[in-house]
Amino acid sequence: MALPPKQTPGQAPSRPPAGAPPHGAPPRPPAPKAAPPADNGPEPEKLSPSELDDATHAEFRLLYDAAARNVLFAKRQQWRVVEYFTLLGLALVAIGTAMPFAADVARFVAGFLVFVGFVSVMVIAMLQSWQANEHAKMAYLVGDFSNLARSALRRKPKLSGDIHRYFMLLVMLLYVVVLDVVIFRLLGDIGQ
Repeated sequence: MALPPKQTPGQAPSRPPAGAPPHGAPPRPPAPKAAPPADNGPEPEKLSPSELDDATHAEFRLLYDAAARNVLFAKRQQWRVVEYFTLLGLALVAIGTAMPFAADVARFVAGFLVFVGFVSVMVIAMLQSWQANEHAKMAYLVGDFSNLARSALRRKPKLSGDIHRYFMLLVMLLYVVVLDVVIFRLLGDIGQ
């Protein structure tokens, strides 16, 4: 409900806008809401609960939650490997720039970095394999959940999730390899 505007002394009273109730009259009631249109689409899916007994269902939920946490942990570890490799490479370049290495020391440090890069790539690949095993475990466990839970989990196609996961894996691996090559070359130039 709109309040009437304030009037100053000597000002003529203002008129309410057209269609507004006069001052002091109760506001008119809101228009009745129209019924929602009938949806001729498919009927909502009816719940068919899990056929597992309560103890087994609780175990499945526990295993599913543990698998989901393992996937998140493995993905965090992959990013930490990338972060630590980056920090190590930058630290070696900073040390080599501040106090130039002798040629044989620069070759040793570059070789060490290549070894650490190889180990980093292997650890990232191992963690990706672990994630794939956990995803397979989750897919097995969800087969005995209710039809609505299975339907909700199928909203994102498996192919789409796989493409995203392996694209990120490729980005991580390429980053480690390219950074390794660049720092190897920088350390070679510092040692000359």
